[in-house]
Amino acid sequence: MSKLSEIGEKEAVKRILADVANAKDSNNIGPGDDAAAIDLGVLYLVASTDTITQSGHVLPGMTDWQIGWMAAAVNYSDIAAMGAHPIGILISMGLPRDTESERLDAIIQGVMDCSESVGAELLGGDTKEACELTLAGTSLGTVGKRSILLRKGARPGDLVGITGSLGLAAAGYHSIVRGLHLKRAEKCILEPRARIKEGEVLSSSGVVTSCMDISDGLASSIYSLAEASKVSFELDYAAIPVDLQVQKAAKAINLEAEELVLYYGGDYQLLFTFKPQGLERLRAELGKELSVIGKVTDTGENLLVKGDQVIRLDNRGYEHFR
Repeated sequence: MSKLSEIGEKEAVKRILADVANAKDSNNIGPGDDAAAIDLGVLYLVASTDTITQSGHVLPGMTDWQIGWMAAAVNYSDIAAMGAHPIGILISMGLPRDTESERLDAIIQGVMDCSESVGAELLGGDTKEACELTLAGTSLGTVGKRSILLRKGARPGDLVGITGSLGLAAAGYHSIVRGLHLKRAEKCILEPRARIKEGEVLSSSGVVTSCMDISDGLASSIYSLAEASKVSFELDYAAIPVDLQVQKAAKAINLEAEELVLYYGGDYQLLFTFKPQGLERLRAELGKELSVIGKVTDTGENLLVKGDQVIRLDNRGYEHFR
């Protein structure tokens, strides 16, 4: 009998999806995308859930307010990836019995502040005793049926876009654990921002063909989109925005910046494909937040262009249980 440490999170999820697919017969969407979409007629109610734990997500020096903010942000990021407008979040909290009440106040304030930043609210939740701090969120939003963004839908000839820059969260992680004092990078990983505004722009544009958030690394996300749409990708590494603090972190830890940009997670940017004729519209609405980093192909292999080199993009990134 195989253990989760042997098969990893991706294979575990595939097993769950196979079981659900065999039993599924409805007009709802999911699982398999960043969030579920429940058929309400002209709208979908979009719902997602994500969990953070003391041992798995709380970094040295992280404040309780930041813990609450992160718990909300990672949930709202899935709403953004579907192009939905957020309604709010439910938070279930597992708390050790010796938790100081002031800590709880700060965590909830972080959830509320993150919610307010995206135009949503804390709707409710639950509290239970637990061995370690555990926050499980359920975020809700709405999107029109014709506007919803899914992981499938990319076609050869589409362009590949991302919001923001990549690798900054990875740089922030190394800065915190190694004392590099890269404050902008540290803020990125401690206080991630859900790209709600950008997601709504993408969904309303009518030119975006697939989308997901980049939570486990760009390369891993590329493979997820490729599998969902039955296509392949060619990325231009030189076109990917890389913050100067990513370069500094990579140099300090004797690692190629490419490793932080492609194979680490935590940036919570949006990765999407779109029709080439929509480029000018997206540029006009997203401005500097948009970068075109490649194209969709039908070669059957995900490739990375680095100068004169064309190499295979590794299928790896952050993965639980590994």
